[in-house]
Amino acid sequence: MMEKFKKAVEILSKLISIQSPSGHEEELSYYVFDYLSEIGFKPELQEVYKTGYNVLVKLGRKNKVMVCGHLDTVPQLDMKDPFNPVIRDGRVYGRGACDMKGGLTSMILTLEEIAKKNIEPDVVFAFVVDEEMYGRGAAELMIRGVKTEVCIIPEPTSMNVCVGNAGCIEFKLRVYGKSGHGASGSKDNAILNLYKIYNILEEKITREFTVNAEYSMSPIFNLGKIVGGYGGWVTPWVAEGEILIHFHPAITYLKILEFLKREIDQISLQSNVKIEYEPIHGCDGFITKTEYANILCDVHRKVLQREPEKRIVESETDANALFHKAGIKCIIYGPGEIRYAHSSEENISVKEVVDMAEVLKEFLQKI
Repeated sequence: MMEKFKKAVEILSKLISIQSPSGHEEELSYYVFDYLSEIGFKPELQEVYKTGYNVLVKLGRKNKVMVCGHLDTVPQLDMKDPFNPVIRDGRVYGRGACDMKGGLTSMILTLEEIAKKNIEPDVVFAFVVDEEMYGRGAAELMIRGVKTEVCIIPEPTSMNVCVGNAGCIEFKLRVYGKSGHGASGSKDNAILNLYKIYNILEEKITREFTVNAEYSMSPIFNLGKIVGGYGGWVTPWVAEGEILIHFHPAITYLKILEFLKREIDQISLQSNVKIEYEPIHGCDGFITKTEYANILCDVHRKVLQREPEKRIVESETDANALFHKAGIKCIIYGPGEIRYAHSSEENISVKEVVDMAEVLKEFLQKI
């Protein structure tokens, strides 16, 4: 086990040290390609338009299972020294450690075990680009006809077996006020109006779209960006916010979209405030039923000696597109905790990375 732990730290540290924000994954693509070539595989490079390269290893003949992990990360943001990995108390810290170079490390460790044991399960390992931005890596898989019965995506789920993904809607909300002197006490402050309207929408959507059924979930909101105003001495006349909402798979994107438009029009009319709404991105969620999830739970139970928790992922992943556009049943299952993803303290447990590789190896042998 100590040898596997050291190997996991070595691979993960190297992956973290290679910067790969969305749109700049080329160096990491080549590194993974070369590494897999050196351990005896014949990987394939798939060029993805204006982004980089997917790296694929295809084994067996029936294409039963795909294991798909993304190479890109969010930028440095407020993380200090993010590309110089630090190992502390059995955890590795650095940008992408959790989301999802830990999962990529588990994939590589699994491939090393497959090479050593000279086995060839029916599986496609796909290392894809651009998950954090536009999903062009997953789209390229579909364009090229990569199709399997099921896909395992090792995003950070704390090793929970997730049989579904939330849906999401991302949009801009532009609220208008009236310029004036900062000392005038004007009530037409566009930034303050934006906050008020955001709070009204959050309360109404939470009340309307909370689902208390299988895999219960309330909508999750994030006001991720605000732009507006001139300075302290001027009342801001326009403010724009970028908002993301995740919602239960039983709710469709179109239903949320229609509700938002209706409520925004009503708020605008009642408050006599001009409001503009601009969709940016959205997707439907899903819950899948597949025997492969039961097999994965059995293997998890056997290898880790504990009962797996089944749930849905509260965020969007490449699974949303693969499920809806390619008809592939997807299970999201991997090392790491989502609370550390995209954060200034991004880190992952090395034990979980090794555990994931052990479970994945046994799962592939079982199918």
